[in-house]
Amino acid sequence: MFKSFYDKTRFNYIDPQIEDSPLFEYSGRELVPKTACFFSGDVDVYVDTSDGVNDDLQIQEYCGRIMSCIRMSKGKRFLFFKAAHSSVWSKNIEKMAAENNGRVVPFFKWSFNTNFYSILKPNLAEIRKKVKSIKPAIDLGLFADFSKKYDYPYASSNDPRISWADIDKFSLHDLLGHERATSRLHFEINSRQDILNKVKESSLTCFHGSLPYAEYIEKSIDCMSVLNPPGVGEYTSRMFDQTAIGNLVILRKNSYDQGLSWKEYIPEIDFTSNNWEQQYAAIVDERSLWQEKSTYYFENCWSPTAVFDFLISEISKEGLI
Repeated sequence: MFKSFYDKTRFNYIDPQIEDSPLFEYSGRELVPKTACFFSGDVDVYVDTSDGVNDDLQIQEYCGRIMSCIRMSKGKRFLFFKAAHSSVWSKNIEKMAAENNGRVVPFFKWSFNTNFYSILKPNLAEIRKKVKSIKPAIDLGLFADFSKKYDYPYASSNDPRISWADIDKFSLHDLLGHERATSRLHFEINSRQDILNKVKESSLTCFHGSLPYAEYIEKSIDCMSVLNPPGVGEYTSRMFDQTAIGNLVILRKNSYDQGLSWKEYIPEIDFTSNNWEQQYAAIVDERSLWQEKSTYYFENCWSPTAVFDFLISEISKEGLI
């Protein structure tokens, strides 16, 4: 049995499955930010639900979180399920795990917005019927502040594999000492503004702005497609919302994927390409097909049961189940 420590609000998507399983016993609140910790005598399991890193930065993700988990496992075997996993930018995390008796497993990112559970989920069948019956009047929905800039901390001067902020966030002072204040600088992420500029210069009609959750869902139904906006990472809850209701959601081309790949089910656009508008047009031409595929992915790969079953399947590979 695994003693389980996690934030029930953050993990509410799969919390009922964890609670119902005889393999887990809830033991208390989270020990590591945005991370579930499951401890047993033979192997420990961690589920990291943090954001990853925006592809535009072209840097490896920081290792502060996994360093904290390695310290807790004290040499024991462990699995590190990573909800935002990049085949390119998660290499340092994979290397650190392998060097410390661990294995990184690409996992799944779900919505942490409580409105999904209180507003959308109870009305999902009705909203899906609306999506199928309404002819959208707007090409592209940009349901966020696309003029917003994000900060991402520079590497620590004590260890370039972590950020200067990781030392305090994950209480790593005993391993790395205290960070010098002069290094407390940030990268600036302008991905949203760059995309907004390109969309404004295009022939597409668009809605741009943030709305209260219920209004956002209602307005998104009037959009031929909705763009998932990159922020600190590449995933947002809009990807989850729009696949749930059966609408067409588009991501910008990125290096991230989940435990069961979404790449064949949800379309991407390379906004750095001169022909991105042609890419958009080709996607919209097959809108119905993409809607079917993304809904299938949500129901069959991204459901709470599918996510939990994937977790158990990977743990069983360690020979414990």
